[in-house]
Amino acid sequence: MTARTRYQAHSFSLYRLCTNSYSVGTMSRRPLFPVPFYQLTDKPYALLAIVCLAEAVSMLSFAAWPLFLVKLQPLWGLSNFSTGWVSGAYFIGYVCATPVLVGLTDRFDAKNIYLFSCLIAAVGALCFALLANGFWSAALSWGLVGAGLAGTYMPGLQILNARLNDTDRLRLLPYYTSAFGIGTGLSFFVMGWLYTHADWQTAFFCATAGSLVAGGLVGLFVRPAPIAKQADQPRRHPLDFRPAFQNAAAMRYICSYGAHNFELFAFRGWLFAYLIFAASYYQIELSSAWLSGLISLMALMGMVASVYGAKLCLANGRAKMISRFGLASFLMALIFSLSGYVNFTAVLICAGLYNITIMFDSASLTAGTVSKARTEDRGATLAVHSMIGFCGSALGAPATGLVLDLSGGEMNLFAWSATLAAMGLGSGLVWLILRRPHNSS
Repeated sequence: MTARTRYQAHSFSLYRLCTNSYSVGTMSRRPLFPVPFYQLTDKPYALLAIVCLAEAVSMLSFAAWPLFLVKLQPLWGLSNFSTGWVSGAYFIGYVCATPVLVGLTDRFDAKNIYLFSCLIAAVGALCFALLANGFWSAALSWGLVGAGLAGTYMPGLQILNARLNDTDRLRLLPYYTSAFGIGTGLSFFVMGWLYTHADWQTAFFCATAGSLVAGGLVGLFVRPAPIAKQADQPRRHPLDFRPAFQNAAAMRYICSYGAHNFELFAFRGWLFAYLIFAASYYQIELSSAWLSGLISLMALMGMVASVYGAKLCLANGRAKMISRFGLASFLMALIFSLSGYVNFTAVLICAGLYNITIMFDSASLTAGTVSKARTEDRGATLAVHSMIGFCGSALGAPATGLVLDLSGGEMNLFAWSATLAAMGLGSGLVWLILRRPHNSS
């Protein structure tokens, strides 16, 4: 064997030794975490549980301002008008952020959008706790929290859409949309307790922690799912929403969702004040803790109603059943508006029943939009769905508040009756939009 041949043989042996050693080292290398967290959510129900838990925890801030404004309004010398605009800043932030954050889920993994939005919400709540001392600082901070919700609610839905097959998607998505009700109830419960036992800064620090915990849950447990590029189709700009507006079948559900949110958030916005008025009208003493607990319970009842309504829609036709739910809720609004003339017990019973009828179609409206959206435009369609829906949310409380003012004010029973009846117009519109069959409904 020549020197050159011996050198080549030695080099080849050294190469095999190095590669084999690398392979053995690679195969024997232990993962960074002892438990492969991503594998825990490979099952559809496990993924659903994590995303729903994250959504509920991320909404811990939801009731912070609506409850603590009672203390902060006189502390900062805010007028009712200014206080209302701070409340509206939450929805303004949501609507402004939705086109970008939700639209980008057609281009990027919704998980990344979700994590970024948790940071936005955390920064907003933290700024409120540390910097808020008046109208502008409170409105800007609260608007950031609303923008964070825009990047967690619908992108959370997109996380499920990208990781579930069609059958699981139709069956499980109503549970996710119902998590909004769980988050609302949890927020009112926690913030109601903090309202009694802590100061407002502590409440917003807890809200900050909620957003960070939610981001940690999604970051650790949800497997990444990069968006596959569509080579055979032109690349749509993420802010081009024309495909959504041109989808007539989806727009029926989207417009209905806006009407539904008009009613739902008007109801949630004025319920606390109306129950206080009704209790004083019938000379009944109620604590704020009792009322916040009652509203939390009603939010959980609404979640159950939403899931049950979705099952009825799957079994009997979505558009037909949603239309019937809308008519039932409209009639219940009229009954609720008259309950104040009976007694306080009737008010509580009718409030609970009205809450249930409102929530019957909540999950099904979003599921209807998802079912009619094209896969490549689903993010854009959900962005329009969310924008129109929360425009209805932003208009609900001010519009019904105007009815309250024009009818006699917050100390007048007839004015409250007219206001509650006006809330029902949202469900009446849902009934009108979906009562006629559509080719693709």
